[in-house]
Amino acid sequence: MRPSIWVGRMTLDWAWPRHYLDFETIAFAAPRWVDTRPYQQIPFQFSCHSEGADGAMRHEAFLSIDGDNPRRACAQKLIDWLSRGQARSGAIIAYNASFERGCIVKLAEAFPDLAEELRAIASRVVDLLPVAKNGYYHRDQRGSWSIKAVLPTIAPELDYGDLAVGNGEAAQHAWREAVDPATSPERRTEIRQALLDYCERDTWAMVVLLRRLRG
Repeated sequence: MRPSIWVGRMTLDWAWPRHYLDFETIAFAAPRWVDTRPYQQIPFQFSCHSEGADGAMRHEAFLSIDGDNPRRACAQKLIDWLSRGQARSGAIIAYNASFERGCIVKLAEAFPDLAEELRAIASRVVDLLPVAKNGYYHRDQRGSWSIKAVLPTIAPELDYGDLAVGNGEAAQHAWREAVDPATSPERRTEIRQALLDYCERDTWAMVVLLRRLRG
């Protein structure tokens, strides 16, 4: 189903259901796991809000904090959510989509047995960033098109200040603490929830941003 809609000066032809996807990654100067490279971006988390044409919303998340290489588990969860059932079709929306698409392609390269499904997912990724650039600007962005610069000007109720983890760098630090064997189980549980809350906020922010741009 592909109803065309105008957003600013752009016509969007993004199929339903629409899936809003965001990854969090970690990179090490000295590779932590076999078959990884220095400074390689390793996805340890994703959030995905899936929206039907009727407005119905579902959410799925993946987060690995056991210290093992998270790539295969991440790839399999992504396939389970976006290649099967109601979510096997539709646009996959990311903000600065080359990053999310690149994460998926790299997972496909790492796991040949999952490559066909992962590449099919990657081919559905579309970018919300140029839509925002074409349809909106507020002086308080101060020239930045980071979603965290745009969001306070268009949806101030989604400020990240109420979260224990409020940006990507903080998410990386939190993940490092979570996988540290010296971290207590209680603290690890707190970090897990903080990371889940942060990544979910990122994908919900895209839902709200597109709705406000359309409005």
